[in-house]
Amino acid sequence: MDFKKYIKEKFPYPKIREPQKRMMLKIYESILNKKNLIIEAPTGVGKTLGYLIPAIYFAEKGKKVVILTETIDQQVRIYEDLSSIKHNLKVAYLMGKGNYICKSKGGKANRLYCQLNKKCPYRPNKRPICYCGTKKETIKFEDKTIYYCPYCVCKYQKAKIDSILADIVVVNNSMFYYAKEDIESKRDIDIIICDEAHKLENSIRNTSTIVINPDMAINRLKYMAIYYAPNILKKRLNVEDENFWEIIENYLVNKNVDLDICKETIIFDGELHSWRYKTELAILGSILDGYYQINNIKNKILNFNENEEIDKNELKFDIDNRALISIELDFIHKRKLSDMHILEFIENIKNLKYINDNYVIYRSGNSLLCEPVFVSSHLKELYGNAVVIHCSATIGNLEMHAIKTGVDNPDFLVLESPFPKDRKIIIGLKDGVDMKYERRDREKANKNLLKILEAINGNTLVLFKSFEDLDNFYKYLKREIDKTNIKNKNIHVYEQGMDGKEAKELKERFERVGGILLATGRFAEGVDIPGEALVGVVIDTLPFPVPTPLILREQKILEEKFKKRNIKNAHWRSFLMTSFDRMARTLIQMIGRLIRTENDYGVVVIQDKRFSDWVGRVLKEKGYLKDDYEIMSLNMAIKYIPKFMSQFRR
Repeated sequence: MDFKKYIKEKFPYPKIREPQKRMMLKIYESILNKKNLIIEAPTGVGKTLGYLIPAIYFAEKGKKVVILTETIDQQVRIYEDLSSIKHNLKVAYLMGKGNYICKSKGGKANRLYCQLNKKCPYRPNKRPICYCGTKKETIKFEDKTIYYCPYCVCKYQKAKIDSILADIVVVNNSMFYYAKEDIESKRDIDIIICDEAHKLENSIRNTSTIVINPDMAINRLKYMAIYYAPNILKKRLNVEDENFWEIIENYLVNKNVDLDICKETIIFDGELHSWRYKTELAILGSILDGYYQINNIKNKILNFNENEEIDKNELKFDIDNRALISIELDFIHKRKLSDMHILEFIENIKNLKYINDNYVIYRSGNSLLCEPVFVSSHLKELYGNAVVIHCSATIGNLEMHAIKTGVDNPDFLVLESPFPKDRKIIIGLKDGVDMKYERRDREKANKNLLKILEAINGNTLVLFKSFEDLDNFYKYLKREIDKTNIKNKNIHVYEQGMDGKEAKELKERFERVGGILLATGRFAEGVDIPGEALVGVVIDTLPFPVPTPLILREQKILEEKFKKRNIKNAHWRSFLMTSFDRMARTLIQMIGRLIRTENDYGVVVIQDKRFSDWVGRVLKEKGYLKDDYEIMSLNMAIKYIPKFMSQFRR
């Protein structure tokens, strides 16, 4: 069937938007010609259906399709859109293990626990009859035959099996990093479509970053010690007590316990046993020995200067205590916990031996971070021979995105927003405050923000770079708001430590009640507040990242490459590809909070003077910012904004 006819037959709604149709045809053409493609499809184009219909078309012709996305919310949207299209394909959804319940321990599933628990009765194995007596289902792939019980298999293992058999697999980015082998069979992956592609680089980097966090491991040891301690000792133990480990040490000394012997005597076969000491003593001795070793590593980490790159040859870390893994395995099984902090710590210590020159190592607080500088080579390995399609509402510089995410020789498609451009204006204050850290004037910035809020006089989101700046303005706003003519004086504040559920409740409360919402980066993307529930976005500071060792190393490597190729302005170009690129992508997401439907309207005001001085111009030149913007003084802006808003207010 001709693909244009196929679109008409499959499209679930009466009208296809022209940009949406262009997107479908371009994806079809790219897959047909085995050509990679990067698409920027602004909000309102309908990009999910735009890539799903070509995906279904090729899946029906025997191609295996993997759809990557970042969030569970987007997986739900994909599921809903797939359900609206008629097809007979097998579709599987593979989420992170934390979204499944582990039948073995009764709590959230954990990747490391699942790998260790080889004898788990709920996973596929080579036995054709289940322990429950049921004849198992058979699955063959890669010349292997495994059996699983449809009644007893855990949901995560079932999702993996479904992914092997499926025509279309929807998986989040981090699971794709871990589980590409779980979704391949003899049929290789033919097509990879990455939704929310602007998040892919950071997602893969975060997933592949090695974090050595001694405090988290030591805290887990404390709770394990209390759990396994005899009652007479348990009464004396408190995790907040400075003498916690000293109390355990004195107890074991009085019992003449040798720590080296303890850690060699633990046996785990579903229960913990010791062949030398009483089991509870051997467990406590092993835990105390683990504390000494991990605390020694913590002290070595604290000897490094914070945020300075460390040579990997200086990391002479080792953990000589296999009993800790058995004890933690038993502990989380009995307590039904989701995380294995001790095992993760030990695994990460081992993984330090395998990191290469692409990693940068530095101390952050009490932890050690080992981050990959570039993830493009790893992504290329994950892509394999598949045709790769990246799409997002806001990608920015498409060529730079291709380089950073390992998409070789792609075509590009930039679609226009279907929403009227005259319903939004972006204003940069030419007499705002230069918010670069050493030059900023917080008091003046606060006064600017308040005057802008008065001029908008409607539901407004104010975005800050840090909680410190947010808190400073919040205190100022509370003192001054009653002196203003702002009609809705409700103030909503995103607080440090809020989890996803609390942030969602805050957003919904702001939608219902209205007023002013003060927030940081979490609200910079993924937040949809349509209509008059949001008519203003005010950006306090351009979100340039702190120059961490990762960014400095990335910039240095790029600068050296440019110099070797005799490219002019090597330092400037490397800055654009690192710090500027990160800032630009976040800023475009911030601006994108305003217009979410064709009836929305409003104003974006950027208080940071650097935007009017040079950043806005470079954003336009480099293709990050597609919309035009105006440069105004504060006085001009507060006169212009009410007139602009009055055109659209009900």
